[in-house]
Amino acid sequence: MSQTVVTNPAPRKPSLGKAFKLAAALLGVFLVVQILAIGIHFLPGLQQSVVKLLTGSSNKSASAPAEMPPQAPVEQVPVTPADQPAVDSALVNRVKELVSESDKAFRIGDFDLGLSKIREAEKLVPTDAGILLRIARLQEKMGKPAEALSTYKKVLEMPELPAELREQTQRKLATIKVPEAPTAPTIEAAAEGADMRDEFGLQPGASLGIVDTRLADGAAGSKELRIAIKGRPDTKIDPRRMAVHVFFYDRDASGNVLLTESQIQTEWISPPVNWSEKEPELLNAVYTPSNGVVLEYAGYVVGIYYNSELQDTRADPGTLAREHPLPLYLQSKPQ
Repeated sequence: MSQTVVTNPAPRKPSLGKAFKLAAALLGVFLVVQILAIGIHFLPGLQQSVVKLLTGSSNKSASAPAEMPPQAPVEQVPVTPADQPAVDSALVNRVKELVSESDKAFRIGDFDLGLSKIREAEKLVPTDAGILLRIARLQEKMGKPAEALSTYKKVLEMPELPAELREQTQRKLATIKVPEAPTAPTIEAAAEGADMRDEFGLQPGASLGIVDTRLADGAAGSKELRIAIKGRPDTKIDPRRMAVHVFFYDRDASGNVLLTESQIQTEWISPPVNWSEKEPELLNAVYTPSNGVVLEYAGYVVGIYYNSELQDTRADPGTLAREHPLPLYLQSKPQ
């Protein structure tokens, strides 16, 4: 009898259907696309973060401006504007020195020296009204009215000339006569004029000045000279540093003019003399001829000194100031 043997076959994996394989493939493609999209979107920011992380503080300093350390405050130095250059102190001092020397020479009647000094100052400061006015007054005293007139006109042409100086200059122009015969320079002419004096009636740079002199005849040929002396306003005057020299002159039979040997007495009219009330102080000088001496009165010269430096002079006649000039400085200071 035949036997039929039945054998169990080896287990077989279940076979996936074609539809399932297709779905799986599509799902894989979709996932890849999603991953690529996410990478493209976030990749730039990620790259920057990675770069910052790797480079650290070195790139931080390159990408952002460095923080500057605090600095000490800088001292602000004033700057002179371009149209106002810094003052040259040496130049200023030199000009002041020349003006002072010219004023001193003028006070003793040395007009040539005075003009020489003020001309030097003019070269340094050619547009200063005060310097030009000094030149003009010296030219007048040297008997050069035409030159003085020209200088005064030059002063009036200055656009920023103060009103007071303009008025004074115009008054001077009205008094100058051209042509005019040259005359010997005299100090007596100062009694008429503001040409050589400032608004206070004093010589430029002087602390004291003689503002008036009056001569009166007395008995037996005597003479009484009254001298009015004024101090500069707002200047304290020490009477111990002041000295007044009064010289009277006689003429002998031959016509020679000599310093008198007659008696001279001086006296202050209203002591104490201190100029505290800003009023002139009055000094009387009395000339009394000596008995038995046949001489003729010839005139006087007066000089006032402060700190041993000549401040002002008067003479009558004016030629005495030139023939018998006073020293600019005293040999010793008054005690």
